[in-house]
Amino acid sequence: MYGVAGRLKAYFYRTDDAFVAVSAEDEGGRLGKYACRENLWQLEEESVLSPAGALYEQAGHAAASLREIAEQATMEINRKGWQDMPLLYIVPETEQMRYALNLPPGLNAVEQQEAAYWELDDKLLEQGLSAENFACACRLSDEGGNRCTITGVSRGYLQEVEESFAQADLNLADIVPAGGVMDYLRSQRREMEGFKKRQGAGLAVKRILGAWVVAWLTAGLALLAVDFMDYRQACALAGQQQRELAMLAPAAQEMHALTEQAANIADREKRIQAFSRQGMPWHSLLVHLGTNTVQGVSLAGLNVSADGHKLYLEGQAVSYDCLAEFMGRLEDDKLFFRQGITLENSEVAKGRGNEPDKVQFSVSVEWEPDHEGQNDDEVQGSQPK
Repeated sequence: MYGVAGRLKAYFYRTDDAFVAVSAEDEGGRLGKYACRENLWQLEEESVLSPAGALYEQAGHAAASLREIAEQATMEINRKGWQDMPLLYIVPETEQMRYALNLPPGLNAVEQQEAAYWELDDKLLEQGLSAENFACACRLSDEGGNRCTITGVSRGYLQEVEESFAQADLNLADIVPAGGVMDYLRSQRREMEGFKKRQGAGLAVKRILGAWVVAWLTAGLALLAVDFMDYRQACALAGQQQRELAMLAPAAQEMHALTEQAANIADREKRIQAFSRQGMPWHSLLVHLGTNTVQGVSLAGLNVSADGHKLYLEGQAVSYDCLAEFMGRLEDDKLFFRQGITLENSEVAKGRGNEPDKVQFSVSVEWEPDHEGQNDDEVQGSQPK
């Protein structure tokens, strides 16, 4: 497969291009690194594993020898930094049985494996052995045809090998027959030539996960970019609206002032109308209050009760002395305020800034309006001519 599809397959489909192989020999063992360079497998580096002690060999304990070789392999692999490479174990010649066989024509890979197994079973039965106790690996001849080489190894020995390397913190990728390392590495169907049936290729999980993360990150950045553009547009629109509001602010303030002024006028007219409906001589009252002012006192409000029999004067004075003078003048005005004056409440209000404190007060007057204008005549008669 070539082109883009081939490159994608090579990226997402894992194919091992380097292996570490360890073998057990009489003198100890060997550790070699095999690598594929330009589609050619070769042995790049090799080390001899020499067990530290010979007590296990003198005692004839094969399992102990395997453990010691596995421990030596662990130290050598860690020293050379080969931990990430798949590890192969090469079965010694003394632990395997090998036969050359002719398989029936027209079989697929699975059928060839089964046929080889039953051929091995026949060979082992001739020696009084059972194929159930053996694992087999089948390698087709390079010359083509139906000729193959089948190798059998005791399952007990394979289990012993796995346990020995597991105790040394090593995980075996596969176990291959002696003399068949290069054949295993070059084969397109390694699952048939190794005793652990390891697939020769598979999905590159780390690369797939990396591509998945990059895809999500790219999508997230794209969404973030879109949101940022929307945010910039919203900010620009908000700035434009603020500038428009700033231009309209003087007109809005003027409209607010006019609205407030109109409300005050309407309130005054409402009060005047209320006074008029109750027969209140409001014009005479306002004139009279204007002529009886006291310096330091100012009136801010004039209200009448619902029944029209009580007036409420609200205002402020610069001091209680001024307020007392104002109250005294109203009480002395018997012609206009015949029912007397009452101070409802008074309190000192703190001045703002540099303004002095002032006394805010409320005064009530018992009022009997004269619908025939008597109060008007009294007011006019009381004023000097």
